[in-house]
Amino acid sequence: MTSIAFTDAQVIQKRCIPISGEDGICRARTALREMLDYAEINNEIWRAQLLTIIDELGKNILRHGAAGRLCISMVQVAGRIGFRITAEDRGRGITDLDQAFTPGYSEDKGMGMGLNLLKALSDDIRIANFLSGGALIEIWKWI
Repeated sequence: MTSIAFTDAQVIQKRCIPISGEDGICRARTALREMLDYAEINNEIWRAQLLTIIDELGKNILRHGAAGRLCISMVQVAGRIGFRITAEDRGRGITDLDQAFTPGYSEDKGMGMGLNLLKALSDDIRIANFLSGGALIEIWKWI
């Protein structure tokens, strides 16, 4: 798939939700459902994939950074709807970005499947560590 710069996308809706507990993840899921309903996206597979992305990112924020933020943007490019979802936390960051997508690799004795799941569900995934600590994960999913 051709990469599309975020600057090329018209933002239809955007919501940023602070994540400091399970209630934040619930609010992010609700925000996503509202966007999907607004765009009349009723395909259950797409909905389940996007909700799974929200769940996994939210749980990663709580697990690795204790708190952070999820931002969900519904965008349109050349008549095509997509979602840009970013998750950021202020944990220690991902120590080994090269290893991060290796199945079974975990920095905290987890199953090591979360980033692989996110990669499988998304059309594009990018990860960056903040110099001050923490990480930013950006996911694009086109409908």
